[in-house]
Amino acid sequence: MKRREFLKLGGLSIFLGSTLKGAAINVEDDFLPVLIYDKSRCMDCKACMAACQLEKDLPVKTLLFKMSENEEGSYPHARLNFELENMCKECLHKPCKDACQYNAIKIEDSVVLIDENRCEASCAQNNPPCVASCPHDAIVIDGKAKKCDMCFSRITKGDIPRCAAVCPAGAIIYGNLKKPEGALKELLNNNPRLKYILLQHHHTFVEGAKYSNPYVYPEQNRPKTEKVAHTVCLDCNARCGLRVGINGNKIVQVDGNPYHPYNRSFNQITYDTPVKDSMKYAAGTCSKPQMVNDYINNPYRILKPLKRAGKRGEGKFVEIEWEDLINEIANGGKNFKHLGDDRYYPGIKDILSDEPIDKNAPELGPKRNQFVWFTGRSQGGRSHFIKRWFLNSVGSKNYIGHTDICGIGFRMGNYIFTDGREVELKADFENSKYMLIFGANIYSALQPGVATSGAMIARRVANGELKIVLVDPKAPKAVHVAHRWVPVKPTKDGALAMAMIKIMLKNGWYDEKFLKLASQKSAEKAGRKTYSNAAHLVITDGEHEGEILKASHLKKGSDEEIVIQNAKPVFASDADNPELFWKGEIEGFKCESVFSLLQKEVNRHSLEFYSKECGIDVSEIETLAREFWQNAPKSVAFAYHGGGNYVGGAYSSFAIAILNALVGNVNRKGGYLGKGKGAGKWREGKYDLKKFDGMLKPKGVKISREKAKYEHSSEFKKHGYPSKLPWFEFTKGGLSVSAISGIDLKYPYPAKIVFAYFSDFIYSMPGGYRFKQTLKDHNKVPLFVSIDTTVNETNIYADYIIPDITYMEGQYGFLTPHAPGGHFTGVRTPLIDAQTPKINNRPICLETFLIDLALKLNLPGYGEKAIKDKNGNYYPLYKAEDYYLRGIYNLALTSGVKGNKEDVTAVEKNYPVSRYKDMFSKDEWTALCSVVARGGVFKNNSWFDKNGNYTFGFEKIYLYNERLAKSTNTITGQKYYGGLKYPDFVTYRGKKLPEDGFNITTYKSSLHTQSRTICYERALFYEPDFELKVNPDDARRLGLKEGDEVIIDNMQNKKLKTKVKITNFVTEGNVAYSHHFGHWQHGASEIEIKNAKNILKGGAEVCKGDKVLSNPTRGVGITPNLITYLDKDMYDLPLLDLLGGIPDFSSTKVKIIKI
Repeated sequence: MKRREFLKLGGLSIFLGSTLKGAAINVEDDFLPVLIYDKSRCMDCKACMAACQLEKDLPVKTLLFKMSENEEGSYPHARLNFELENMCKECLHKPCKDACQYNAIKIEDSVVLIDENRCEASCAQNNPPCVASCPHDAIVIDGKAKKCDMCFSRITKGDIPRCAAVCPAGAIIYGNLKKPEGALKELLNNNPRLKYILLQHHHTFVEGAKYSNPYVYPEQNRPKTEKVAHTVCLDCNARCGLRVGINGNKIVQVDGNPYHPYNRSFNQITYDTPVKDSMKYAAGTCSKPQMVNDYINNPYRILKPLKRAGKRGEGKFVEIEWEDLINEIANGGKNFKHLGDDRYYPGIKDILSDEPIDKNAPELGPKRNQFVWFTGRSQGGRSHFIKRWFLNSVGSKNYIGHTDICGIGFRMGNYIFTDGREVELKADFENSKYMLIFGANIYSALQPGVATSGAMIARRVANGELKIVLVDPKAPKAVHVAHRWVPVKPTKDGALAMAMIKIMLKNGWYDEKFLKLASQKSAEKAGRKTYSNAAHLVITDGEHEGEILKASHLKKGSDEEIVIQNAKPVFASDADNPELFWKGEIEGFKCESVFSLLQKEVNRHSLEFYSKECGIDVSEIETLAREFWQNAPKSVAFAYHGGGNYVGGAYSSFAIAILNALVGNVNRKGGYLGKGKGAGKWREGKYDLKKFDGMLKPKGVKISREKAKYEHSSEFKKHGYPSKLPWFEFTKGGLSVSAISGIDLKYPYPAKIVFAYFSDFIYSMPGGYRFKQTLKDHNKVPLFVSIDTTVNETNIYADYIIPDITYMEGQYGFLTPHAPGGHFTGVRTPLIDAQTPKINNRPICLETFLIDLALKLNLPGYGEKAIKDKNGNYYPLYKAEDYYLRGIYNLALTSGVKGNKEDVTAVEKNYPVSRYKDMFSKDEWTALCSVVARGGVFKNNSWFDKNGNYTFGFEKIYLYNERLAKSTNTITGQKYYGGLKYPDFVTYRGKKLPEDGFNITTYKSSLHTQSRTICYERALFYEPDFELKVNPDDARRLGLKEGDEVIIDNMQNKKLKTKVKITNFVTEGNVAYSHHFGHWQHGASEIEIKNAKNILKGGAEVCKGDKVLSNPTRGVGITPNLITYLDKDMYDLPLLDLLGGIPDFSSTKVKIIKI
């Protein structure tokens, strides 16, 4: 019988441990293990591969099976096919056993096993017959022969294979064919012939399977490790839970946390499940935490504090003693005089002044603001600790996040849409029926992460419950199951969204009843909790142009908005059927309804114009609009980083958000939802972690000019427009590019001290290379300090580098949900001892550094009487645990957690925090242990009320934003338009961006994060994605073949060299490259550290004397951030969308030149 004649059942591959002897079945056996691979649910996240290697302790390049990708079809209708290859099929006749002359291959409980004690190494290294005999290439050689054995030592004791245990989407199903349970049982019940096929044919493909439970979720045994503990991952910002097995101080097993909703697609176990019972529940992860040992044991990891020993950027460092480090950074001085550098380096004491930076511009704030803090991946807990120190003890305003380079574009659209109430709205992954996804690689990088949103989407698409449409210049991996891929031109998502809105308005495809809800009162009357300002009136002329018409304008003494009903102006709160389309005059005010203005703006251009702009045919746009309306209100449009991180991104992502208002899905089941909420309050309860005696309140203007009004500045009063650099009154904030630009130009004031925590902005910013010279310049950055685990592209210029711990060693966190939904607070605590040296029994790390600086400088909030409880008692703050563990108790208290003896036993046996139990009373410690033992507090509340309203939702949608309309582009002096509009794609000073050449865009892999995972050796081996992706038609026009070397020329004297990969998954006119590579530090270049072998984790492995040797794998590939545009008319700064301060990742045009 041919393979394709078998039962069609969904793209499943069956791997069977056979009890067959010839054609006979051994009926005495009651154990027949089987693995089923369901490619329709696979995301190619490679968690299975990584978990297998961790379990077997295999070398990086030894794989017992692998996932592969294959393109099928042609652009733009190509598909991506995933395959699981080289896994043992447990063949009926087992030719490998017969081939082995040393009797090293045996059969136990139906599984082929290799006895490595019998395997002859000389045979294994010389064309072994077992390898040649296997038709599936399932035997590999690593000194001796190895193969997948289904984790035999586990399954024979009731456990499950590691690949099945960690698979987040249920694409690998394990079961006992003789006693099937879970998904396997359902498959067999629904398909009677499947068991027969499994017994007769040991490897087959079956198509068309549907089953309600995507997971096996079988009972499994507790990890066979000395310790097992729960925490929250920090391999990216998805905030998934982890259950970690530990032997000694080594991570040996990583699973998802079954209490955590993100690891079981919101099907988590109940919080009252005893910890010992929780061990039998499986929960998925992505691949990154499976590789965490590469992060912990990175040979280039810094373990001791460093001081610069040459010029900035030369890469020369020397160890500095802790007390000297604290003294020099606190007090300043001629700290580099021994290098012939006689300049004075400021200490923190030099900026601890309330005198104004500029007496002629006191609004800029005190000298404290000359201290600037750049933060990279800083999550709740640590970010609060930093802010306590920086904002409230030092008193500087300049805590600078990295929201801009992390994805402020789509957030700005939502910021306009909700007037700042929510910025991270997404689809209801569990209940929506149709998702229009802009610029989101949902199988690689989303929040919630691959193990949550990706898994839920994969499962629901496979079951026929959901259709996804991917709008992206480069098809993401989810094209594997997508209903459509829409290959939009880079930066032109807004044109597509505007065209859809135009079509929907023309055809009446909008929820009129919802859009007419003009107040909370009318919304509640209609059974809703959300309303919009669609029917509100905008003043279109005169002194108050751009404002929403209010009763106060009409001398009615109130700020209530006005609408038109029955041809008369009425209070919005009194209207139940207002006009959506209206234009006229009211008491001398020319007005037009918000919805009427919206229609006017989308009609400003033709469908043909929008079609040409976005590169999508009008007929296809009409189909998208129709499908979107037909699936309402459970159709959702949402954007992620790629859907707005460019010039014009704010208005573009606003248009995407408005699609949801049209179909009335906002804050509705199946619709467009914001984030959930935490399970309790960790900074208040018994211990007050929000306030302390002597705390300061920062004042003035940030050096990034974010959330500050230029028109209130002394500069404006003197010079008017334009400002020297843009100010961003209306923004989500976190503008790191604008902050370093301000430092470079000493605007609006000069900086004196810069700290960078977990931040590599020279590498991660588009055009970040521009600021190398800034960091070298002592006049622009008089003191530069970094807190990090390695020498990176940014801190190579630092005067001091403080080594930090990894998240498995600490980095306490309190992590609340991303959008959509959720009601929990995940808690991260240390699982292994820190590898950095101890200072007064505390590891060298961020917290120890900041505490000791505070004590040296006598800053408020630290020392003996730092923390006050609700009864007025004081407690010390000398170590990280003094703060964080009290926060965990607060969380337990405010979320109603009590705990029990078993929780105490679990923590005291498995968690390093147990050494601090004496800080608490018995009852407090018991409650705290309950939280720690489960990795947080997780509620199982419904997200929706009986009417389908989202319980965590906000009240009002803004189709027109008055705050935006009142803010100004400080370069042009023009007001921003407060409603929907098609943006201008221009430079700072209004010049059109170049149109000739190829756009170059980037994308992310599920195996990596922004900059720090270059040390993940398995990730580099699994996906060596170091080539420029080019469309086949473009390649033909350029005369390119697969593997050709090319020059990428940005036409601004910046060039990169790489090889070409021709693919159907990138749109014409665009080239794409994976973001993660092209490092020149992190071990990619030689540097010099005196006594390096005692400073770096790798010791002599990576050192030769004082020279730190480079590793070529750390420098593989390129980074397009090195060739992104700089604006020649604005001090050669990186391009920004001036509405919000969005850095441009996608507008750069390049030439592709064949070498």
